[in-house]
Amino acid sequence: MGNQASKVLDKAKDKKKKTQLQQRRRSTITLENRSLGSHVSHGNYDWIDQNELTTLSDGALTAALEAARTPSHHPASNNNSNSSNDTPPSRPPRRKSITEYFTKRRPSTTRPTTLFSDFDFKEFDRWQRQHYLLKSARKANAWAPFYNDGDKDVVILDVGTGNGIWALEMANQYPSVQVLGLDRLLPNDPNGPENLRFCPLDITESWPMSDNAVNFIFQRSMCDTIKQADWRPLLAEMYRVLKPGGYIELIENDFWRHNPGPVQRAFDAFIQEQCKTNGVDFQLTESLEGMIKTCGFEEIDKKTMDIPLGEWPTEQELKQFGFINKEAHKALLKNHKDTYIKQWGLSSADYDLAVQEVLEEFDEYHSFTRFHCWVARKPL
Repeated sequence: MGNQASKVLDKAKDKKKKTQLQQRRRSTITLENRSLGSHVSHGNYDWIDQNELTTLSDGALTAALEAARTPSHHPASNNNSNSSNDTPPSRPPRRKSITEYFTKRRPSTTRPTTLFSDFDFKEFDRWQRQHYLLKSARKANAWAPFYNDGDKDVVILDVGTGNGIWALEMANQYPSVQVLGLDRLLPNDPNGPENLRFCPLDITESWPMSDNAVNFIFQRSMCDTIKQADWRPLLAEMYRVLKPGGYIELIENDFWRHNPGPVQRAFDAFIQEQCKTNGVDFQLTESLEGMIKTCGFEEIDKKTMDIPLGEWPTEQELKQFGFINKEAHKALLKNHKDTYIKQWGLSSADYDLAVQEVLEEFDEYHSFTRFHCWVARKPL
C-alpha cells in the first residue's frame, strides 16, 4: 500500500510544480482511464424533502449553529469557550457563523488526564462537528417516533456515546425522559442534567439491564469500531433490552468517499485493507439492514443521505453542509496522521501534501459522504 501511495503522491508533486502560480486544472484529470465528467455521480439529495423534519427552511442551519453556541455543559467542550456573545444579525453570513463556531471551540480541561490522550480530545472535537452536521442536516437529533407527550418512564440508550453530546442534548430536550450513555471511555460532566447518566461498558458484551427495559436505542458512527462478527450479537442485545413497540435508530456512513479523486482512492484502498486486517466489515452499510431484519425487527425504514464534501454545491444549505463535512474530514486525516505515515512509510511533509490534495479533490470531483439511517421497531 505504501508503494501505491508513493506513486500517487509523486504524480501529485509533479502536478503541483506544473500548476504552481496557475489556476488548478479541472478538466484534464483522469481516474482509471475515465474522464472527470464520466465518473461523477450527482448523489441523492431527495432526502432533504422526504421528511417534514428535513424540509429546507430559511436560516435553519444558522439557527442550529447559533443554538449550539449557547453556553451549556457540553461533555466535550469548555463552558468558557471563546465563542462570540454578540447578537448576530437576523441573517448572518452562513460561512462566518460556522467558521467562528468551529475555530473557537476548545476541549474540556476537566477530563482525567490519565484516561484521555491528546488524540482522544481531537477526536471528541471531530465527533462534535459531525454531530452538528447530522443534526443540522436532519433538523433533529432523532427520527424515530419514540416519544409522545405524557409518556412516563421513558428510557433512552445512547450506544457508543463517545463525547456524550447526543445524550446531553436529548436529556435537555426531554427532561422527563431518562437518558443513559454507554461506552468504554465516558464524558466527565458532573454538572449535567439529573436525567442523564453514563455507564462504562464494552457495548459488544452483555448489557447490565433486564429484558424489555428501554424505549429507544440510538447508535451512530460505529462501523469502524465494531467488528463484523459482533454486529449480530449487538443487534440481538438491542432487541433483548428493548420494550415491545420500542425503536432502534442506527446511522452509519459508507467507509469510502463517493466521487473520489486519485489520492482519496489511495486512502480508501488503505481503509479497506485495514478493515480486512481488523475484522471490520467494509461493506457494512450494504449488509446491516439484513441483519436488523434477521434479529426480528419490523417496520424497517431506511433513508440515505448524501452530504457534500466541500463547497461545490450551488444550493446554499448544501454548500454549508459541505463546508462542515470537509472540515470534519480534514480533522480526521490530521488526527490519524501518525498511523498513515507509519503504515505508508511517508514523510510528514509528503503526508501533508496528500491531505492538501484530498481537500482540493473534494471540490474538484464533487465528492460526497453517503450516510444511511435505519429506524426499526420491535414487534408488540
